[in-house]
Amino acid sequence: MSGQDFMRIVREAFVPFLMRLGFSMENPSISGRFYRASFTSPKHAVSVSYEPGDNALFVMVFSRENGHQSSIDDRIRTPRLSDLNSRYMDTITEEERSNNELMFPSTPIRDDEERLLLKSAKELSLVLPKYLSDRNPAADAGT
Repeated sequence: MSGQDFMRIVREAFVPFLMRLGFSMENPSISGRFYRASFTSPKHAVSVSYEPGDNALFVMVFSRENGHQSSIDDRIRTPRLSDLNSRYMDTITEEERSNNELMFPSTPIRDDEERLLLKSAKELSLVLPKYLSDRNPAADAGT
């Protein structure tokens, strides 16, 4: 996957649902060894990064408080997509899954890396709203 293909999938798959959740996209970082797209909201940041040499994809959700971002090493305050999937995916209904599929355009996929990036966007769009809802103090006050 090239940096150009990474950005194409990020724009088509991640940007629409993250914008609906109140995130804005920062300037992407594309180099020969590392591609990253970052999205921020007042209380969270989402980082999507890919290392082409290692075929390594990382999707993380950082907490933001008082201008500081949680540590990448703190998996409680900075969960990876796999952590969110473990925590929330079994609560996703078939109807939510079907509706989620309809939200994504038919993005042309050229290889396994692009397929994984698109799959990550689809998974994040299912679990991130549940995670953000759990982190919402107003939701906590209601319980």
